[in-house]
Amino acid sequence: METPLKNNWFRGLALVLAIVFSGLALAACGVDHEEKTGIVEGEPVSLGSLEYNVLFTRPLNIADVEDSQYLIGQPDPEPGFTYIGVFVKIKNTDEDNPHILPESFKIVTTTGKEFENIPSKSTYALQTGIEVPENGDIPVADSTAQVGPIQASMLLYLVDDPSMELRPVELHIEGEDGPATVELDL
Repeated sequence: METPLKNNWFRGLALVLAIVFSGLALAACGVDHEEKTGIVEGEPVSLGSLEYNVLFTRPLNIADVEDSQYLIGQPDPEPGFTYIGVFVKIKNTDEDNPHILPESFKIVTTTGKEFENIPSKSTYALQTGIEVPENGDIPVADSTAQVGPIQASMLLYLVDDPSMELRPVELHIEGEDGPATVELDL
C-alpha cells in the first residue's frame, strides 16, 4: 500500500520533470537552426546581420569585350588556368549598426583544394574587408556594379582548369553564425 507522502513525492517529481521538459522545448523553438551548408546560387544566407546572395558564377575570358571589364588590370592567365567571377549581393539588415565584410572568400573543390579571391581593379569588384553601413547594400545603389548586366559585385578567382571539374565547388563565407557554404554552378 502506497502512503500519501510517497504518492505526493512522485507527483512532485513528475511536475518538476514536466516543467523542465516544457522549458527545454520552448527554448528550442526560439533557436535558429538555419542550415548553413547546401545553399545554392540565388538562395540568400544570413550570417549575423549580413545577408549574402550569390547570384551567378562563370568563367571569364580576357579576350571577350564584356569580360574584359571584369578583368581590368589582370594579366592573361597562364595556360591551364581560368578566371572565375562569383557575383554576389550583400545586405546589412541591421538598421542601427554597420558591419564589416570578411577580408577574403575562398572557393573549395570536393578534394579540399582552396582558392582565395584575388584583388581586382574592376569597378565591378567586391571590395573585401569594408564596412557595410547600417541597412546598406553591396553593390551600392546606382554604382557600376549595381546597374551593370548582373547587378552584383564580383569576387575574382584564378583557378586551374582541372579544379573546375572537381564538383561541387563551393564558396565559403565567414561571419557571425557561420561559416556558410554556397554551391557554385560552374
